[in-house]
Amino acid sequence: MKKLIVCTLKTLALPVIVYLIFLAVIPERFGNWNCIYTIFLQTIIPTITAYAVALGNICGLFDFSVGSAQIISGVTGGLMASQFGFAGMILGALCSALLVTLITGILNSVLKIPSLVLTMGLAMIYEIIGSKLAGHYGFVQIDSKYGIFGSSPNIVIVFILMTALFYFLFNHTVFGYNLRAVGSNETVTKTSGVSVNLVKTKAFVYGGIFIGVSAILTLSQSGSMGAQQSLGSVTVIFKPLISVLVALVLQKICNLTFGIFIAQFTLNIIFIGLIAAGLPDTFQNVVLGVFLLIVMIIFHNTEKLAAMREKMKKEKAEVSAA
Repeated sequence: MKKLIVCTLKTLALPVIVYLIFLAVIPERFGNWNCIYTIFLQTIIPTITAYAVALGNICGLFDFSVGSAQIISGVTGGLMASQFGFAGMILGALCSALLVTLITGILNSVLKIPSLVLTMGLAMIYEIIGSKLAGHYGFVQIDSKYGIFGSSPNIVIVFILMTALFYFLFNHTVFGYNLRAVGSNETVTKTSGVSVNLVKTKAFVYGGIFIGVSAILTLSQSGSMGAQQSLGSVTVIFKPLISVLVALVLQKICNLTFGIFIAQFTLNIIFIGLIAAGLPDTFQNVVLGVFLLIVMIIFHNTEKLAAMREKMKKEKAEVSAA
């Protein structure tokens, strides 16, 4: 119990420290609970997208087609909503996301080329498909009555359900165990009788569930979904990917499911804080890169830093004794 409390406090220290920094700099913007709740709501969609990215990343896949798959999902959901209403939007978005990710998984299994190269090429193809589906105006809109998942408390309920689903898949299924095994040592996992290709294909497909849900929430929140071209869709995964990388480091002290949320929440604090401070986009990217480096350095050198602190204590004690 004591270990759990200590680990929880260590994990929460990251967003708390970042928030206190911005509270000191911009107290009029960060000095109320409404600000925290707004940041939380803005964290939901990228966190769910990050869960899709994480499933692939854990087993060594780099999927740059997530953004374009999300666009196809949202556009299809919007088109189906105009024909079949709310149920059409939900089924259209989820089914198209699962279909696209299944195609990606099968191609990854059959072609046997690096996932980075494959998904980059597929992202361009999926963008074209998304543009064709969106039609002349390049986007689709839904009636406001279908956007019930775009605001609280419905979006929070969906977030809790998707977090629980990821936690269950990652921690309490054979798939989750195999996923970690493939990521740890693919060769050994293969010799133990596990179908590595099947595990990776499932990672793409299960990720499609989270992509479809994130598309539905985006569509519900904004009321529209626009197409992208020239790999513009890749920008969708930047923040989720960074949150996954940070969460993999935080995994030493907390479960990956909650680590992803904490990392994404912290990133949103930084972005909202920098916007509130009136800083340009280029500087925001610089700060984000520095933040990522600092987190990686600290958590990858935890033992070394602890050893240095012990050494300094001993030296101080020796000086005091002398």
